[in-house]
Amino acid sequence: MAENPAPALTVSVVIPTFRRPRYVAECLAHLERLRTAPLEVLVVDASPDPATRRVVEAHPGVRYLRNELGAGTTPESRGIGVAHARGDVVAFVDDDAYVDPDWLDELLAPYADPDVVGVGGRIVNGQPGEEQEGLDRIGRLLPDGRLTGYFAADPGRTIEVDHLLGATMSYRRAALLDVGGVHGRYPGPCVCEETDIALRQRALGRRLVFAPRAVVRHVSAPYAGRGDRFDRRYDFYRRRNHQAMLVRVYGPAAPVTRRHTWTVLREEGGRLRWMARALLGRVRDEDGRRPGVAQRLRAPAILARVGVDVAGLAVGWPAGLRDRRHDRLPARERS
Repeated sequence: MAENPAPALTVSVVIPTFRRPRYVAECLAHLERLRTAPLEVLVVDASPDPATRRVVEAHPGVRYLRNELGAGTTPESRGIGVAHARGDVVAFVDDDAYVDPDWLDELLAPYADPDVVGVGGRIVNGQPGEEQEGLDRIGRLLPDGRLTGYFAADPGRTIEVDHLLGATMSYRRAALLDVGGVHGRYPGPCVCEETDIALRQRALGRRLVFAPRAVVRHVSAPYAGRGDRFDRRYDFYRRRNHQAMLVRVYGPAAPVTRRHTWTVLREEGGRLRWMARALLGRVRDEDGRRPGVAQRLRAPAILARVGVDVAGLAVGWPAGLRDRRHDRLPARERS
């Protein structure tokens, strides 16, 4: 007699958002066109106004959840979604990432392997050649602690990776809860909470895969927080959060944590040396010409970039140590 097939996995889709009601409406419209419907869709809203709530109320069956912490708390919004999710799998999609009709089917397929705890999809940004760029470097944690992305690449098959992209990723809910859920305390416009989740799973020897046929189309909505999405503030928090994440997940003595620090310092030292040579007119272009006056005057701008990166690195170390201690507290004592 044939064995009974394994029961189908149920999925909770979580959408964190802040002041993007128009994009949430489009995101929900695409989710409603999925070939396989999820168990539930949860919108976690940190906005100070009711516009997004009204959008959600126009979509029967979608659950609206509040994040009262406001701007810059995407990790906390994801965590609220996980806390309320009922599905076997929790899938995350950004409010400005629109799913293809078979996104959920393709995202779920690799879970047929019980060893797979996380599956991420491919993001299409509309950039020429993006599907070929970085095909051999998708989602890697390098030995020096740097991360590769290339989640728009299409390797033509499901592959194992070290981390996933927050705009389109999923995990078994039990695996998420096993590592304490989604860890917050990553401030600023560049957060690392999605990578934090992945690296904690990989540190336990668990498998994550990238499924390129699970496609979302990213439209890059305007950043609703203070300042430009990619200004010096972004550079500071990118560096700060990355170093803090390595300290927090692997510990201060881990080789990958220390190698990342030295790699950053070497890179910034190289920039300073280039700046000094440019100011002295010792840099030449491919044709052997020395830089003009305008180029020399722009060279000191590198100093600001170096200062921001080194400051972020320096702040990331104590932040990571503090948050590593925080992560070890009983859940009732965490704030």
